Amino acid sequence: TGGKLVIVPPKGSVYKTQDSAIIGNTCLYGATGGKLFAAGTAGERFAVRNSGAHTVVEGTGDHCCEYMTGGFVCVLGKTGYNFGSGMTGGFAYVLDQDNTFVDRVNHELVEIQR
Repeated sequence: TGGKLVIVPPKGSVYKTQDSAIIGNTCLYGATGGKLFAAGTAGERFAVRNSGAHTVVEGTGDHCCEYMTGGFVCVLGKTGYNFGSGMTGGFAYVLDQDNTFVDRVNHELVEIQR
């Protein structure tokens, strides 16, 4: 509810962080506060039911920000499908360099702007 996590690959790693998962599925599920910074991508259902955490990751799997009610999510890369399904609050910023994000968002409750 108030901690700070910074997750980075081991020193000397040669892989590209934006192409590699560094945290698994369901991270920040139901988070109520705190901060998470990950040098790499997250698995599926990242920040589901987030109500107060602030986070920055380099990409996510399917269902990111599902049922999110608060907090802040910044994705510096690609997302999976069904982004923001049931999302009723909070803010999500996605760096969409290849213009594919619009097809990955669940438009039922989420409004996107460039």
